[in-house]
Amino acid sequence: MMTPVGRRRMVAMLKVLLAFGVCITAIRAITEELSPDHVREFSCGKLYYRTFLLDEKKDVLYVGAMDRVFKLNLKNISLSGCEKDHIVLEPTGYDTTNCVSKGKSQLFDCRNHIRVIQSIEEGTRLYVCGTNAHNPKDYVIYSNLTHLPRSEYVPGVGTAIAKCPYDPLDNSTAIYIENGNPGNLAALYSGTNAEFTKADTVIFRTDLYNMTSGKREYNFKRTLKYDSKWLDKPNFVGSFDGGEYVYFFFRETAVEYINCGKAVYSRIARVCKKDTGGKNILSQNWATYLKARINCSISGEFPFYFNEIQSVYQLPNDKTKFYATFTTSTNGLVGSAVCSYDINEIHAAFAGKFKEQATSNSAWLPVLNSKIPEPRPGTCVNDTSTLPDNVLNFIRSHPLMDKAVSHEHNNPVFYKRD
Repeated sequence: MMTPVGRRRMVAMLKVLLAFGVCITAIRAITEELSPDHVREFSCGKLYYRTFLLDEKKDVLYVGAMDRVFKLNLKNISLSGCEKDHIVLEPTGYDTTNCVSKGKSQLFDCRNHIRVIQSIEEGTRLYVCGTNAHNPKDYVIYSNLTHLPRSEYVPGVGTAIAKCPYDPLDNSTAIYIENGNPGNLAALYSGTNAEFTKADTVIFRTDLYNMTSGKREYNFKRTLKYDSKWLDKPNFVGSFDGGEYVYFFFRETAVEYINCGKAVYSRIARVCKKDTGGKNILSQNWATYLKARINCSISGEFPFYFNEIQSVYQLPNDKTKFYATFTTSTNGLVGSAVCSYDINEIHAAFAGKFKEQATSNSAWLPVLNSKIPEPRPGTCVNDTSTLPDNVLNFIRSHPLMDKAVSHEHNNPVFYKRD
């Protein structure tokens, strides 16, 4: 993801490059200058274009910016207009005043930066979420960028805490999933900050509503609050629908390395879609949450690690592979890489041993198989509220897997070091 400094300096220009071509040349370890013929530009001023949704069926690219969502002609975005091809979603005067009173910038922080755009209801509508002057707000609009009439009220939409960030500079992720959840009801899954102070970072699923009756059928689910074993200052970069699971990619402070110093590791976490929490333990939290380190390194006697994931991508027609970009830490040698991952390797990591620290001064070691309760923690079941307390207590204290997810080919598909 782009650094905060980079984002502040970013010229308000959207450039659509041939992304697939870039990936292919990278995999072949060949770098080429893109022809100007492959570049199309769109700009309506300095609006911090950051969020994108591609709808190939409609030949449309939706772009989330400051106070606006744009609908661009995918065949040539340069043909899109600033006046007609957008919807304005500005914060209210009250929200702006309240934001400024907290010491935030009226020209940048106290605007509505659109950070989530998701296609819903077979592409007829869009779910949109913005920072709204550090008071997150979400909307459901038509895909032609017009508002719904009052008669089509959508339950659960309006207040968007834990759905998208307060701060426009924060990294976050979200995915709207309509199938496989409890009751087969639609829900937003997100990874973001859930407090103005940024003290509470969360992997979250919204309340589940029956859209016909408007009744809330299932309460929200989230990671444990203020528990560094579950999340420790994460920067989220992506989320994906994985069948019975939802996957989250992020980087965070490595709790297992803390006795040796401070390091940032990349992670992949998963939850079961049908997770409804425990009965008495973890009743508001995930009962199936697990995470593992995700490795991108140059092989050798002393591997060279690219520890900080920056972005992740999955080909639309191949759900068995992920491609992710990584950088080295800010201290030391500078480098970046692209690594690829097979879903079977991800499954293997989550089916392996768990990791634990017996005491605060102990090393992190694999958990003995004899200590793992049944059913295996993290397994998807029809009703997580029936899980025994020993399973819930185990997953509460042991969310981290011992084995890292290894990349394909023993080396990055492309890397560069200074």
